[in-house]
Amino acid sequence: MIKVLYLRSSFDPGGTESLLLNLFNYPQKEIQFHYAFLKDGSLIPQLHSDTNRYYKLFRRKRIDFRVIKKLARLIRDNNLHIVHTHQLFELFYAVVLKIRYPYVKLFHTIHGYHDEHSRWAEILEQLLIRFTRRTFTVSKSSREELKKKGYPFQRMDVLYNAVKTPDAASREQIEWFKKKIKYQENDFIVGMIGSFVWQKDQVTLVKAYNLLKEEIPDLKIVFIGRESELSEKCKKEVNPEDLNNRVFFPGTIENASGYLSLFNLFVMSTLMDTFGIVVIEALMSRVPVLASDIEVMKELSYNGKYFELFEKQNHKDLANKIKNYFYKNHKKYMSYFGYYESNYSYKKYIENLIRIYKI
Repeated sequence: MIKVLYLRSSFDPGGTESLLLNLFNYPQKEIQFHYAFLKDGSLIPQLHSDTNRYYKLFRRKRIDFRVIKKLARLIRDNNLHIVHTHQLFELFYAVVLKIRYPYVKLFHTIHGYHDEHSRWAEILEQLLIRFTRRTFTVSKSSREELKKKGYPFQRMDVLYNAVKTPDAASREQIEWFKKKIKYQENDFIVGMIGSFVWQKDQVTLVKAYNLLKEEIPDLKIVFIGRESELSEKCKKEVNPEDLNNRVFFPGTIENASGYLSLFNLFVMSTLMDTFGIVVIEALMSRVPVLASDIEVMKELSYNGKYFELFEKQNHKDLANKIKNYFYKNHKKYMSYFGYYESNYSYKKYIENLIRIYKI
């Protein structure tokens, strides 16, 4: 059995944390995962495995040599030869451990881009990556973007995220949600899940709705995600009467992907992304997808072969594509749903990790 130490500096709800939680709990006997937590997190109690182990080594300061000493003991006592990190801070600790134990193989995954004001973080990560056996991005397009930023491209490969088929919300939760959006039998519901942050582009969907609302009176738009000043900007684009009846902002909802089955169409309107887990979740839930034609969505859709794309920030093009789905009851892409279930499964992800760790 391959033994791997994962360092974690956060474990509250988030995309990477959900990936690692599901990975730890996934039943398999090929890899034994050892999670070392440098900070407390609300998801830790949800870790359950007969074979994997986790350790609470919470640091008291940013660079805690007491924790480094405990990590070194973990490596020695458990005969660990592989360390995998998913954040820059974790990579720093891992490089310190490699200096102590040169035989340790380091692997690092980059899930997103640093803030535009964090050029120092990019420079540090580019330096530390040179200590890794391999570094991974979650898509080919994000690897190309990092190459432009000066990352050591020759040390970087692609490791797509694993995605768990969403667990459907309970009957009680579904009924609660239906009341929330004033659900009626003939509704044509277009939904989007994602926090209101600058990378996302919910306002384009709102503008598309305004073009369609008279022609399609059954059309409803639902935005699930943490609100901000950007959601207020979206609301100002909507007629106040529509806000009470046809355009809904329910905010953050636990297990948001469990409600995907209520959508007739899922839209991912975005300016930038490195992967797009919720897009894959929608496809696994048998919900058609329309996505902005940014590079990663072209990649995941095979240039529109597996799900349809619309021109980024073009609300007229988006409106036309939504109208096509409504009138034609689009079935073209449904045969591809199974592709995402098999190619982005945790079984496939484990197989990829085994191959990687044997490098």
